[in-house]
Amino acid sequence: MSRLATLLLLLFATGLIVLVATTQRWRLSTERRIQPGSALFQFTPEDISAIQIKNGDQSFRLERISEKWFIRSTTTDVASPEALGALIGTALDTAVLDRIDASEIRDEKNLSRYGVLKSSLQLDFKGDRPASLLFGKTTPDGSRVYVSFEGSKTVYLIPNDLARLITLTPDTFRDRRLAVIDPEQTRRIVIRKDHTTLELSRDARGWRITKPLVADADNEAVDKWIKQLRRLTLESFESRSTNTPSPSPPLEPSSRIQFFTEDGEKPVTITLEKPAADGSLTAHLEPRNITCRVPAATAEIFSIDLEKLRDRTLARLNIDMVDLIRIQQNTTTRDITRTPQGWTADPAAIQGFLQALADCKVTTYKPATSAELDTYGLSTPTLRVAFLAVLSENTPEARAGEHPVLVLDIGPPLPDGNIPIHTQGTPEIAIVPPALLDALPRQAELSAEPESP
Repeated sequence: MSRLATLLLLLFATGLIVLVATTQRWRLSTERRIQPGSALFQFTPEDISAIQIKNGDQSFRLERISEKWFIRSTTTDVASPEALGALIGTALDTAVLDRIDASEIRDEKNLSRYGVLKSSLQLDFKGDRPASLLFGKTTPDGSRVYVSFEGSKTVYLIPNDLARLITLTPDTFRDRRLAVIDPEQTRRIVIRKDHTTLELSRDARGWRITKPLVADADNEAVDKWIKQLRRLTLESFESRSTNTPSPSPPLEPSSRIQFFTEDGEKPVTITLEKPAADGSLTAHLEPRNITCRVPAATAEIFSIDLEKLRDRTLARLNIDMVDLIRIQQNTTTRDITRTPQGWTADPAAIQGFLQALADCKVTTYKPATSAELDTYGLSTPTLRVAFLAVLSENTPEARAGEHPVLVLDIGPPLPDGNIPIHTQGTPEIAIVPPALLDALPRQAELSAEPESP
């Protein structure tokens, strides 16, 4: 083959490659697929890493960091999931009403007729294929607007909903929840009010109170309280909000709540300041480092105390941990033992008493001081019910013998008929209704034959 023929062949191949590449780019280009009736945007929300919005001299950015969205403007704050969802949803739902092709727009003078040549309103989804969307003039009725992508001479006519959204103030895109927390990730809560501290921690069994005493918490009450707190929304943002971390809230605090997670991140802290002269309430939020006005209902939720959150159940017991139930009344001792054949008593009576313990709700708590124990006849109780585990041989954890699982000292009835009970090892005396004693196994039930294996 001659050199000329080879050169011509190479030129032809190069031209063919350019033609194919150009045609492919046109076939796959964004502009080609955006036609009247189609969606203006086609992207997967998970692929968007940031959203840039410009409105005249005002510019702000919504940015995703570690699956969390933040807004960056004059201040940096948590972004509102609702506002963010509305913006992305509206963009994906925006349909093209009309299209003016670049071939119809001969020069920039014609392009300026639509207001997109020097656009003061721009929107850019970082992570999708098109560049920034430039907003131009609206139609006379204000319901539609002309737009074009930066660097393109193709103009589209779309509904004005998207433009209305991005002309809102940056504060619209800030999260207005008072408590930006994930209840499932929360492992510890510390509530400080004046000079008192209430602390709760959660493990596999649920919520427990660890300060000012150790006691089971009412899981339903704790969950309800957290839901009430999460429903509170901010009334407004104060100008004191800054990006510079502050060592302490700006004003004297009235109450403070901290939510700790298992991953060791900085706790979410809500500090409620004392009411202003006009009765308004202000709170400082960390780590958001913002100060905001909050609704009056916040004070009531912050007033939660030990009595509202504790589990008032007298006792819950796993009978599988018990080998011996000992009932001591005056000088009489009755033992119910677990044998290979079963309990040496009516199993229904035992189960009934355990259920009665779980159903019994404490009406009042008294401090278990020596004086109070004497007052309620609990220093030398006339009735004691002990649930014991029995080890037949020494182990690294415990010695052989009887080990208390739960011991209840029961005092004489009070003038109103209620019964004082002290659970050994606890700092309080529980006052309970007298019906609990009705479930205590009787002598006839203690004489029952063991159940068959």
